[in-house]
Amino acid sequence: MNAEASQTLDRLRAKLRPASIAEVGGFRPSDDPVTSWFLKAVSHPGEGLPQWNGRPMFPLLQVRVEELPFVPPQLERVSLLVLFHNLESHPFDLPHGEGWLIREYADITGLVPLPAVETPYRSFPIRWRKIVDDAPGWEDAWELLDLSAVNADEQASDSFFYDFNRYAGTKFGGYPADIQHGVGIEDFVFQVGSEEKVNWMWADNGVGYFHRSQDGQWRFSCQFY
Repeated sequence: MNAEASQTLDRLRAKLRPASIAEVGGFRPSDDPVTSWFLKAVSHPGEGLPQWNGRPMFPLLQVRVEELPFVPPQLERVSLLVLFHNLESHPFDLPHGEGWLIREYADITGLVPLPAVETPYRSFPIRWRKIVDDAPGWEDAWELLDLSAVNADEQASDSFFYDFNRYAGTKFGGYPADIQHGVGIEDFVFQVGSEEKVNWMWADNGVGYFHRSQDGQWRFSCQFY
């Protein structure tokens, strides 16, 4: 490996990010409904489930932010986040509120469990572990560094793809784990993976990505095999 390529990889190592990685099930859930779950959630009394096309959406993911060992800066004023998805189809290329919806709660006082929705998916509690070495994919890494020297050196190129960790499951923080092409690292907050225990899959074993702009606007994208 030539010196320039090696130095570029060293600069990439300095840009690795922390993240909170979801561990799904395998432990006794808390009696507190205001905690992290797949397929269970809470709301304000009377708020109920959001609707889309005349049907209720279901809570795909609920996250109590204080449980995250690493909290993305976009969520520093959020205590609870709930991601809803519709019952019909993945809302590819649709804006927030059209087939998917995120509710944010600054205060968890008085929140009550939402009614169950019949789905083919399974509810599981979530606990979180922290990692500190999440790396971006190839296209997204170019937003951070000029990788020309790495691209021109076969050993360095192999090192980029095989010597760095990229986490494809459900996580908050870190970098989006791309599948087809770059996702975009600006304003990235979290991703939801295809979770086998939950029986949840984005198309063909994909990943859903969620970005939040500085003015609080959410956007969603998805990649799959």
